[in-house]
Amino acid sequence: FFHVYMADSGASDTAAALPLDNAAGLASALRAARTDGSARLAHLDRLLSTLRSQTVRDAVPDPPIFSELFSLLSAAWQEPFEAEAARTACELAAGLLALPEFAVGGVHVSDDFLDLAFSRLCQPANAAGAGAASLPAGPVSLVGSSGSSAAKSVRASSAPGGPGFGGSGGGSGFGGGDADAALKLELSTASEVVVWVYRWQPSSRAGLRLRIGRALLRMSSGGLPPPGTAPLLRILAAVIAGFGRPTSAHRSLLLSVLLPLHRPAGRLDETTP
Repeated sequence: FFHVYMADSGASDTAAALPLDNAAGLASALRAARTDGSARLAHLDRLLSTLRSQTVRDAVPDPPIFSELFSLLSAAWQEPFEAEAARTACELAAGLLALPEFAVGGVHVSDDFLDLAFSRLCQPANAAGAGAASLPAGPVSLVGSSGSSAAKSVRASSAPGGPGFGGSGGGSGFGGGDADAALKLELSTASEVVVWVYRWQPSSRAGLRLRIGRALLRMSSGGLPPPGTAPLLRILAAVIAGFGRPTSAHRSLLLSVLLPLHRPAGRLDETTP
């Protein structure tokens, strides 16, 4: 497993000099964007420019790249990143995971990181960017190799929605600007992560289905469902499309998870939902 470590300033200077069209340079730049607070936005802008120009597609993704990418995203969701840096990190992560070159198997994403992604999807509308305090502090094992990391020439599945811009209050750096746009970007990125893991990490599929069901149960138990309900339902729709003959589990999904989402959240008066 790979772990989150702090890099020194010398490593950051080296990262700025390395080209981003190879695996070592891309991993180094992603690490510098997470650890070098004084030049974080410059590192992220360089990475995003390489993504937009498509030259990053020359770098063959390997486990260290995924480790650094998910570590960067984890930090953007939990640490006090600047608002623009947090937004750029989310846009970068969603864009990289949507590239065909990043459609690879043999990469293991930890349960801790998946829990973090679902915590972002399940946040209430007024908590965009709030840190996930329930997760363990300090170094978190995010990614490890569980087989071949060779790239496959297949089409990557894009997450619902698309990257946006803006910001909102909260501890992870989504501050100021358009709160709705910031929340849309964060939800899009979190759902991109879930879609990518479901597609390329088959060993996690059962656990992801369980997480989706539990998340939707929580969402249906309160008042108005949180904004992450729609992205989760779109992911679930893709999962359901792969079901075979109906089973008792499918019936339970319908009766216990999906139908409760249609309950009235309140009443306008004594008779009108």
